[in-house]
Amino acid sequence: MRRGTLAVGGRKIALHVVRDGHPKLEGNNGMYYPDEGAIYLNGQLEATAFQDTYLHELEHAINDVSGANNVLAAAIAEEKKRDEAEEQIVRCRTTVWHKYLLDYGPFPSFLTRIQ
Repeated sequence: MRRGTLAVGGRKIALHVVRDGHPKLEGNNGMYYPDEGAIYLNGQLEATAFQDTYLHELEHAINDVSGANNVLAAAIAEEKKRDEAEEQIVRCRTTVWHKYLLDYGPFPSFLTRIQ
């Protein structure tokens, strides 16, 4: 297992790269555990799938830390429907972010600060 940490909105999120079938993956390629402040990723995925999984779980963490999940909770009372909506939002955004970051990095080069 490999470990690391990152800061999301000032909150430390532990990253764990684990073997396929690890119990924390719950049969998935990645999982975000908000109560633990941890993301678990299947380290046996090929590169593109691994990156997509990382971005997907990072989106869940961002939704949690930013309060976006609270907005969903206010709009959708039923927890199961709310969780399904959040999952669909994350799935929609993951591939868009992946392509964007591959094309431009975190910021396009033409966005230089004018002095």
